[in-house]
Amino acid sequence: MTEARKIGVTVPLIFDVDIRNNRIVMEYIEGPTIKDALQQRIVNPIEIAQEIGRIVARLHSNDIMHGDLTTSNMILKNSFIYLIDFSLGEKTSSFENKGVDLHLLKEALTSAHSDMPKLFKQVITGYKEVYADADSILMKVEDIESRGRYT
Repeated sequence: MTEARKIGVTVPLIFDVDIRNNRIVMEYIEGPTIKDALQQRIVNPIEIAQEIGRIVARLHSNDIMHGDLTTSNMILKNSFIYLIDFSLGEKTSSFENKGVDLHLLKEALTSAHSDMPKLFKQVITGYKEVYADADSILMKVEDIESRGRYT
């Protein structure tokens, strides 16, 4: 989370790391999850999806994987999207991991927001604005998807 904050991604502030008791004390972010904000129609879905794409691209272009990219792990506060729950995150340059990150987001959007089928396309629009190697990652997403298909 600290690495994400350094590159301009909004995340909760970490106040303390207690290694002895395995605890992290961090800022509480008040606001609806992006999942709720989309379902309640309190945000513009196109704008939010594109901003999610830009945020993920910022992470990926700095070799940060979130590991659990869902709209339930994003909170809206003061027009900013805060990413939370980096418990499955890692630092890696692996295109495979970046592809898995995006694939999970696509699956989450498809299942939680099936009434908005074009959200992932808007995420990709934002992603391509920020990440120079976006096409390589998107090819990896297609590869990952093809592994799960049966003919």
